[in-house]
Formats: sequence, structure tokens, C-alpha cells
Amino acid sequence: MDFPEIPGYKISRQLGKGGMAVVYLAIQEDFEREIALKIMAKHLLSDASFSERFVREARIVAQLSHPNIVPVYDVGHFEDYHYMAMEYLPLGDLKGKLKKGLTLSEAITIIQSIAHGLDYAHKKNFIHRDIKPENILFRADGSPVISDFGIARDTESETRMTMTGTVIGSPHYMSPEQAEAAPLDRRTDLYSLGIIFYEMLAGTVPFSGESAISISIKHITAAAPPLPDAMADFQEFINIALAKDREERFQTGAELSHALGNLLKNLSDSRANTTLLPRQEMAKSGNAASNKKPAGSRAPKSSRSSRPATPRGAGRQKRNQTPAPNRLETQSSRITKTLIALVILSIAALGGLGFWYYPDIMDKLDYKNESIARDTTAIPSPRQQELLANANKAIQEERYYSPAGNNAQYFLTTLLALSPDLAQANIGIENLFRLYLDKAETAIASQKLDEATNFLNQSSQITFYIQNQELLKEQKELRSLVISMQQQ
Repeated sequence: MDFPEIPGYKISRQLGKGGMAVVYLAIQEDFEREIALKIMAKHLLSDASFSERFVREARIVAQLSHPNIVPVYDVGHFEDYHYMAMEYLPLGDLKGKLKKGLTLSEAITIIQSIAHGLDYAHKKNFIHRDIKPENILFRADGSPVISDFGIARDTESETRMTMTGTVIGSPHYMSPEQAEAAPLDRRTDLYSLGIIFYEMLAGTVPFSGESAISISIKHITAAAPPLPDAMADFQEFINIALAKDREERFQTGAELSHALGNLLKNLSDSRANTTLLPRQEMAKSGNAASNKKPAGSRAPKSSRSSRPATPRGAGRQKRNQTPAPNRLETQSSRITKTLIALVILSIAALGGLGFWYYPDIMDKLDYKNESIARDTTAIPSPRQQELLANANKAIQEERYYSPAGNNAQYFLTTLLALSPDLAQANIGIENLFRLYLDKAETAIASQKLDEATNFLNQSSQITFYIQNQELLKEQKELRSLVISMQQQ
């Protein structure tokens, strides 16, 4: 296998690959030490935003010196390669450890360590925004480390790498405010860490669904299912960690860690050594222990020393109560924001803008829909009809994505949140993509490169839905052309 050649590094093998970069095991020759060499994928060089994000990650981590945050040794650029040399973490990620099984005490220790790392980063005004098992790696001594600050953000910086209204994060672990594309603070990371701890205790994440949209809606509107009976003594902690209102959560990583420490003190040795397994592994082994209370076990006494530390804001609502689903579901303003934002979902920067084309609109545009069958035989519900009518009017008036709350994308994204499999909506998304490419091409011909870039950026936000490879190829070619013309 041919590896990239970077001066000062000798690559031995590939460790992993993502959408943005490939990570190799290499020797840093000056120090004769093993390192993880992260190299940005060459096909992304044509998009300056990816290069900026890659360098930005290195700059962020370079400012963070903490035992539970991955250190960066070197950053550079050689020929067609952007690279970053980091500490080699040989024991893999938390996702792999969860599959093999952890003891309860190990799980608590990992969460506490990551909470300390986050607390440090938050004090430096950085939020990670993508805390998940794949981004928690382990040293040879077993200590956990936070990695992948690719979408982290400096809370004091006025520069934003993502568009306003874009959802950032991983659906199973994102906070309610992330799903709403609302402004974020450090408590979004703590919510994600709470989801990981729930997964450790219950053997599965609290919210799942057939699409990223449905999962995100549950983060905003649904209470997490209760923990198994054997883990009931952690229920109050989970209720606080996963509170929908961030004012009702743990406010700092240190506070979260302290609360877990109090719970750990009350565990017997046998309880602390209980093995936690994913639900499917439990079923395979026939181990039902985590769904039953161990003999002689009981929840800690209800005293201040055994309960989680109470975060600020507890005076408005008892912190040990699970948020009422009915109350949450009737908060119409919250749900409205949800439906606007939720169809904006992708791995690195999830996003979505769309609109509905009635057949007459599609005919006027003379677009072909070869990749999606036109099945318009189903009779829309009254709500769907209303959204379609509003979207059609917005299209006629060329209100594609503005003004806020009264544009085609708003009506279509609302429709997709309610009916993600609606065939006509998917046709509309593909035609919107085609329209953006056509407008970008027209702008390029007129030397209006900023306008072309805007339409290409709009198209990128709905790439998640596009199956037509020819369209995706055309998008890439147009973007490369714009970059080339800008450089000239």
C-alpha cells in the first residue's frame, strides 16, 4: 500500500479513515516516537473551508494542555497534504470498549475524566460540540482522552465556521439546543456526556429512530426512558444530566464529576464491579443482571452526601423530576423552531434547506427526475396540503430561503420533519439542488463569484438528500471552477 510521504515522518500503517482525514501510525523521526499522523483528504483541497477547519482544529488543541485532551505535537503543510501529528492512543475508542463491556466503576471513572477535560476546555472558552464514544480514545495505561476538535468553537470568537441555523453534532448524542440549531454553550457538551453515561448504564442510547430528524425531535420533545431497575440509583443523576432546559442541567464539568463521585462512594465493591454490556450483547449472553436489582442492593439513602450536587436554578423546578413529555410537546414555539432546524443534518456539518415544487413549477423549470420516482397518488393530509400550498406560493414569489419563517425552505423542512419519506418532498429537494447549480453556473458566466459561492453553499446544505451522482459531480466541478477563478 502506498502511503503519503511527509518529511520527518515514516508511516507504517493506516489507523482509521473519516470523511475529512485519514489517520496513520507513524514514527516522528526527530524524536523516534510513535505518533498518530492525521492527513486531510486530498479531494477536499479544492474547498478552502475544509483546509481552514483542519488548521483551526490544530490551533484549538494547541491551546489546550490537559491530561484528558489529546496533545498535538506538530502541524504543517507539504505539497498537497495538510497534516497534524498527535499522541498515539493505542487502546482504541470508547465505542469499542462499550462493545466489550465495562465495569460500573470504570464507566464512572471515564465519565469523570472526560468531564474534567471538558471543564478545562470550557474555562478556555472552547466547546467541543461533538462529544460521542468515537471521539473518546484511550492511552496504553487506560486513561481516556478527548479527541477530534474539528467542529469545536471558541465562544469568544466572532468567526463562525458554520452557517447560522446549521445543526452541528451527531444525532444520537446532540443536545436539544443543538437539534434546534440554537446558540450553544458548554452545557451542550455536558448533555452529550450524559447521553454516553446513559448508554453505559442502559446498554443503548436513550433516543433512536429511522432518521436523524426523528432522533433529533426526540431529544427536544421526549423524556429519556427510565434506566433499568438495577441502575435506578443513577436515575436522578441522569434526569439532571439530560434536562431539556440547560439551566436545569449540571452547569460545569466539575459539578457533574463531583455528583458522580458522591454516587461512586455509595457503591459496594461487588456493585462497582458489575459488568455493563450493550443490550444486544446482554441478550446473546443471556445476562439479565442489569435489568434486575442485585440481591441486597438498594439505592443510596436520600441525603445531601449521596445525591448529585444540585446545580444552579433548582429553585424553579425540582431537579430530580423527569421533564413531563406532555408539557414539552405543547410548547409550540419550541416545536416550531425544531421543525425549522431539524432537516439540516450531515456528519461533519449537518444541514438542510428545501422547498416544494408542484408539478406546474417542475414543468416550468423543465427538470428531469430520473433518480426519484414521481409518486403523487397519495392524498396529503390537511396539514401537508397547507404546507405544500404555502411552499408553492413562496416558490412563485422566489422566497427560496428567506425571510425567516415565511419561505419555501421553512415550509418544506417542516413538512419533511413531519413526513420525511414523502416522495414529492424528495423530488422538491433534488430540484432545489438543480436550481442552485443552475443559478451558480449563471453567476459564474457573469463573473459574479460571490453569488455563485452563495448558491453552491446553499446546495451543500442539502447534499445529504441527493442520490444523483451526476448532480453531485456537477456540484464539485462548479465549486472547483469558482475556486480556480478566485485564485486567478
